[in-house]
Amino acid sequence: MAKKWWFLTAAGLVVTAGEFAWLGSEDANGALTYAGRLTGVALICAALLELIAASALADCRNTRGQLFRYSPAAVLLGVLASFLVNIALLVLHIESFSYSRYLWFWLPMTTWSAWTLHLLYKQYRQCRFRIPKIKALIAGVGVTALIAIANFGYTQIYQPYTTPALISTTVELGPAQIKGGVVTVPVRVSSKNTGNVGVYVLGSLYQVTAGRAAYTDKARTTPEWQQDINNGRTDLLRYEDEGNRGYELLAQGRIMRQGRKLDPGSEVTSEKVIQFPLASSYDTLNATGDVVYMRRDRVVLDSDEYAQSGRSSWHKDNSQAKELQPPGWVANKDTKTFKYQSPIIHSNALLEYTRSSRSVTLWWVLEEPKRTWIGPYLVATVTPEGDENAKPDPALPQQLSDEYGLDHSSSGRAQKTVQQLTSGAKPS
Repeated sequence: MAKKWWFLTAAGLVVTAGEFAWLGSEDANGALTYAGRLTGVALICAALLELIAASALADCRNTRGQLFRYSPAAVLLGVLASFLVNIALLVLHIESFSYSRYLWFWLPMTTWSAWTLHLLYKQYRQCRFRIPKIKALIAGVGVTALIAIANFGYTQIYQPYTTPALISTTVELGPAQIKGGVVTVPVRVSSKNTGNVGVYVLGSLYQVTAGRAAYTDKARTTPEWQQDINNGRTDLLRYEDEGNRGYELLAQGRIMRQGRKLDPGSEVTSEKVIQFPLASSYDTLNATGDVVYMRRDRVVLDSDEYAQSGRSSWHKDNSQAKELQPPGWVANKDTKTFKYQSPIIHSNALLEYTRSSRSVTLWWVLEEPKRTWIGPYLVATVTPEGDENAKPDPALPQQLSDEYGLDHSSSGRAQKTVQQLTSGAKPS
């Protein structure tokens, strides 16, 4: 090989050593999983291999002859390791469908390593570059690559699938008390991490809705039931017309602090008190609790920054020059919302540097109940920074669940009649 090509090969090996040391130190100290930290240690060892390969290259150029028989093999291993790691980083980058400035590092490094492998192969065919036991060497590299692929698949696909984050949310309406013409109803909302993975609670919401009587003397017909189905109703009642029931939101609020960490086995319980006039025409009370969360072994979130990021859509101040209207896919135009947003860091350096900067966004939509008992709701997404308003693809929720563990837990509907709640209460 010409002198300039030897120099480029040596420079590439040294740069690769720096690259591996950088990525390895990031993961060895900061990866969120044991396998991620083990990968970091392996990359640091690979960085040492690259330096050995650079030294071996100098030995191959020794005009007095090679001092070490296996110097050519060390050079081949160094270049091959550079190619395999950089092509993997390039594939991860392309797979994410996002742009990062590090793309312009993976591309030339992949090109350099592929070109150098081609050059070394030509030298080997011309018997200018002798590598002892090359078949055993290639087999060893192949086995190592398969182990690395299996490890990545296990940590990024199999393990999250077999150990899902599980959050159980419950809500209870307690017995009412009556005093001075006011009905007081206790509401108990609980969320417990019943899985083996810690989570960040992005948002939590409880709501209590009162419904008025919908009884009708005239039996409803099959065509009317068909219209109920068209209106999205799931219960078809012969002597109740849900369209005439009418709902009123009595209370809504959060169950716990936004951004809170919920470790496996931990539980948060919130006691609420709801009041309404005894003279009201309410027939039923409906309550529900919802929690939106994200796995802590997939991302790092600054809980304090996220909790303090809340901004309303109706308020303007020095830090917020205009109203923050939600996108149309989140809420209707005139619906008020409260928005939380914060950047996230991926679980390891390989993912962090092959994806564009991402942020998590949550909207608390303050919608009044209309056709159904459900009123306010929560919407969360993870997007490249600044793209949170873009309408998501239908497949995005499943993708976010697989990649970040973004999911929600609902208590379901707790419903009681006002008569049930007040049957044991004595007015005072």
